[in-house]
Amino acid sequence: MRKIVSEIPTELLELLLVELNGYGIEILEKGKNTVKFAIYSEDTEEESIKSSLQTIFEDIGGGKILEESFIKEENWEEKWKENIEPIVVEPFLILPEWELETKENLIPIRIKVGMAFGTGLHPTTQMILKLLPKYLKDEYTVLDIGTGSGILAIASAKLGAKKVKAIDIDKDAVEECKYNSWENEVNVECELNSPENIKGKYDLALANLEIKIFRKILNNIIPLFDKYLIISGIFGDKEKSEIENSVNGHKDLEIVEIVEKTENKSLKDKWFAFVIKRK
Repeated sequence: MRKIVSEIPTELLELLLVELNGYGIEILEKGKNTVKFAIYSEDTEEESIKSSLQTIFEDIGGGKILEESFIKEENWEEKWKENIEPIVVEPFLILPEWELETKENLIPIRIKVGMAFGTGLHPTTQMILKLLPKYLKDEYTVLDIGTGSGILAIASAKLGAKKVKAIDIDKDAVEECKYNSWENEVNVECELNSPENIKGKYDLALANLEIKIFRKILNNIIPLFDKYLIISGIFGDKEKSEIENSVNGHKDLEIVEIVEKTENKSLKDKWFAFVIKRK
């Protein structure tokens, strides 16, 4: 197994995580100006990952590969597990699947760690998790669009949703959603599908996606909810204004709440989530 060590300006870390689409990294050093991190790969994947990293660095405007080394795979697996810690996003506690200990008054969600579809660490996921208890009422039906690991769908089921459908266009994400739903002992219908093919309406729809995807499918999502739509994945004021303008173009929709989050308070740009209500 190969260890690829890279460095990136601290202010670009969140953009890097988005571009990596959930691919696991190990933070080695995090300073005010730079972050040093490692990515682990099989020998056969090394060149592909290095090429992908270089492309991402060019796209986001910074970063470089510092060094590469060979390590024993079994050592990496143990070290990797030791570095995965539970994440508190009240009222939820996000746990790796092997973690048995929970915390009082928090709802545990166990997630398979190691795949590329989200573990609850990213601000865009956390914002929706925090909004869910406020807008998801007992017996609501829920549609999770672009479900990834299924974490938002599982959280909805644990909050008492009557029916939860989770869709994604990636078959591996659908399988991971099924696995995580089973692990959490909840009934979530995980399906390979996209919004334009969904029939009927749901009380609440969720979508944590990139702006370029919203540009393509937001109009397909809007007909699918009766009460609320919660969206996240919106980065910076420009994308925020774009969503506001899109929603304001629908006379039967109203933005009732906007939340924002950033991991670094010195950053000007932030992540945004919207709660949209059907009038």
